[in-house]
Amino acid sequence: MNPKLRPYRPTDHAACVALFDSNTPSSFLPHERAEFVEWLDGLDAGGSDEHAEYLVIEDAGQLVACGGIWWTEPAAPAGFAWGMVARDLQHRGHGTMLVRARLERLRELGAGEVRLDTSQHTAPYYARFGFEEVTRTPGGYGPGLDRVDMVARLS
Repeated sequence: MNPKLRPYRPTDHAACVALFDSNTPSSFLPHERAEFVEWLDGLDAGGSDEHAEYLVIEDAGQLVACGGIWWTEPAAPAGFAWGMVARDLQHRGHGTMLVRARLERLRELGAGEVRLDTSQHTAPYYARFGFEEVTRTPGGYGPGLDRVDMVARLS
């Protein structure tokens, strides 16, 4: 198998929602699904207040991961959005491929700092890439799922 990273296309919409569903409720709570669908709908329509890009990873003809970035202007803070790997395909390098690609793209755009929010379950994973915890809100996403805000400085 040879995973392939490529830009999101509107035809990926349903597969990305299926990835979200595979990570509910371990990484996302059911009420967040509507927000994720709204994010994808905005990409599909081609309009947004801020700049955004979304990437997907295909492996063996199947969409196995997706994740995005946002930025406002060069050298301003930027961030990660809606990153996920199919629950049954985690720990195979897809997430690492996605994180590295997003960090590299933000470096190309001139971002000096990358922000993300994640759960207490994935915060240690992002720490491996230089993200540091800024704040933690117990139950910030809902019961049993803390919100952890993190930042990484790009140099």
